[in-house]
Amino acid sequence: MKGDDAHQWQDAARAEMQNCERHGEYVEVSKDQLPSWNSSTRQAHEVIDMMWVLRIKKYEKGDLLKYKAVVCGNQQKRKATALGPEHMLETFAPAACSATFKLLCAVGCLAHLSVRQFDVEAAYLQGTCQGDDGEVHVRPPPGERCFDDRGIPIVRKLLKPLYGEADAGRIWHRTAKKQLIE
Repeated sequence: MKGDDAHQWQDAARAEMQNCERHGEYVEVSKDQLPSWNSSTRQAHEVIDMMWVLRIKKYEKGDLLKYKAVVCGNQQKRKATALGPEHMLETFAPAACSATFKLLCAVGCLAHLSVRQFDVEAAYLQGTCQGDDGEVHVRPPPGERCFDDRGIPIVRKLLKPLYGEADAGRIWHRTAKKQLIE
C-alpha cells in the first residue's frame, strides 16, 4: 500500500486480520496437504484468491470516521469449487419486508415499547461453515505470510464465511437462527 495514508490502510488491514484470527475464521495448511496437490507443478486447483476491499467510512457530515479494510473472496469461484457450478445461481439474503417492519414499529408504539436497531460487528464471522457448505481453501491476502518453513505455499481452510460470498448470508442466518431458537 502506497500513498500519504498508507499507514492508516496498513493499520486497518492489520485490525481486519486480527479480527479474523480472533473469530477463528480459518486454519493454515500447506498446499501439499490438499487432495489436488500436484508435486511437479506445485499447484492445487481448488484454491481461490483473497483480496482486500478498502473503504473510508465517514460520519454523516463528511468527517473521517475510520479506514476500513475487509478481506473478501471470489464468490463465484468458491461456489464452483466447493459445491459445483449448479450452485452459482443461488444467493441467500434474508430480509424483512417493509410491511412487517412497519407493523412491528406500530405494535411497539402502541405498547409503549422502545424499538432499537443494532449492528452485529463482524456478523459473517459469527457463522460457522458446516459439511454441506463445502470445503474451501484460499490464498492469504496480499501482504500476509505465503510460505511455510519448507517453502511450500500456505493456504487457509475456511471455517467461517468471507464477506462477499453468496453463501455468507445463508451461513450467518442459519447460525443466528439456531442461537435465537436455543
